[in-house]
Amino acid sequence: MSQKKCPSCSALAPTKSKFCPECGSPLSKKTVKKSKPSKSNPTRDTLIIVGVLAVAAVGYFMMNKPEPVPEPPQQQVMDGSHEGVEGMGGVLADLPTDYNTLIQIGNQTMDNGNFPMAAECYKRALSIKGDSPNVRTDYGACLHGMGLPERAIEEFMTVTNQYPEHTIANFNLGIVYYSIKQVDSAKTYFNKYLSLEKEGPTADAARNYLAEINK
Repeated sequence: MSQKKCPSCSALAPTKSKFCPECGSPLSKKTVKKSKPSKSNPTRDTLIIVGVLAVAAVGYFMMNKPEPVPEPPQQQVMDGSHEGVEGMGGVLADLPTDYNTLIQIGNQTMDNGNFPMAAECYKRALSIKGDSPNVRTDYGACLHGMGLPERAIEEFMTVTNQYPEHTIANFNLGIVYYSIKQVDSAKTYFNKYLSLEKEGPTADAARNYLAEINK
């Protein structure tokens, strides 16, 4: 019986085989191009574009940009322990219990758009240590991403009451109020944000929202 050599491990396989019996590599002559991993930006306090608002088909929302960390096991599985999240056929037993790791996983899953998992991680981290305005702001951003604007406002207001000059929380309050058509409140917080940060692409976004409000 004729045989051919595996290009990966050099093991011999029958001519008609499509995969190497030793290493499982394809035996066809076509090569599969490997996709390059996407580069992550470690800079915090940057702009994230999310499709949660309908302004020119794109909405702006500010979050604390996470550092890249390994994906947690079963990260898509929820048990409904977080408000607004129904059971997803599993449990969150594999989540860590230490503060820093919870925040890391929250950052990673938030960056991937998995707002329910990220919110659960931030909620657990805040139950351990609730004095971080950045973690609470990210928690609020996740709540907004989950379609819970009132809860998001509560978290952002907690931050701005303690830290009135927290730029991201003020900007996000403007976004949430705009999304629920409370334009007077949105205007207040966009103006407050611009009084704190007048330059940059996010400042331009705030001015664009104000222009829409004032039409």
